[in-house]
Amino acid sequence: MNNMTPATRQEVLGLYRKVLQIAKNWQSASGQIEETMREKEYIRNEARTLFRKNKNVTDPELIKQCIEECEARIEIGLHYNIPYPRPNYLGAPTKASVNCCVYSCMKNSV
Repeated sequence: MNNMTPATRQEVLGLYRKVLQIAKNWQSASGQIEETMREKEYIRNEARTLFRKNKNVTDPELIKQCIEECEARIEIGLHYNIPYPRPNYLGAPTKASVNCCVYSCMKNSV
């Protein structure tokens, strides 16, 4: 965070505080105390790990990307009430992959 503008630094610190506040107030979807405690701990540990990992990032574009990723994870986590990141198994379908799938389906139905 050495070469950050003061505004960017405040934005990053604000996001970190927001994540810790979310962890403090978190309730698991099941409502079970043990699960809630595990999820709260996961949120705190994940925040610490990722913010420490990226603390020496100086490229403004990369900093912006990290901020956007953090904001997206907050939104998704709160929306679905799941603290864990959503897996990305497949990218967006391409024309080639769709054509391959269609061909494969047609071939198997004959």
